[in-house]
Amino acid sequence: MKKNIVTFTAAILFSITTFGQTTADDFIRSGNQKENQKDYKGALADFNKALEIEPGNVNAFYYRGYVKFQLQDYASAIVDYDSAAVLDDQDAEIFYGRGNAKFDLKNYKGAIEDFNKAIYLDPTDVDSYYNRAIAKYNIGERESACKDLQMALKLGDKTAEDVMRELCN
Repeated sequence: MKKNIVTFTAAILFSITTFGQTTADDFIRSGNQKENQKDYKGALADFNKALEIEPGNVNAFYYRGYVKFQLQDYASAIVDYDSAAVLDDQDAEIFYGRGNAKFDLKNYKGAIEDFNKAIYLDPTDVDSYYNRAIAKYNIGERESACKDLQMALKLGDKTAEDVMRELCN
């Protein structure tokens, strides 16, 4: 009996250390490492596994949306950002990410709405000001776009100055 317990325990420890990932957070960490190495398909598999383990994990939805964005699967990225926003409607990064996906689908008004929400949640979000400016410019709201570029510059975005010279003068 003792031998069986030792064998069983050794098998469990081997499987845990061999596979290493047992929780949604483990898979999210692994997915983030793969994403940092530009292994987007590997990261996507890890985020999918995290969501199998914990279907309501906001971080898994957010990061999977980000990876789908990197893979230029913008519509699917939006679906994941939508799920993340339902779970946490106070995270500016979720709305910023979804705004970028909408922007790349040329849904500029939808992008502006998301950048508005990101800015509301984080008034110092320089990237949302900048991207909202470009979206506004694309729908003909030049004056408002220039104000956003001024704010982006004020918040430290040095490229906003060059874009302002080109679009606002």
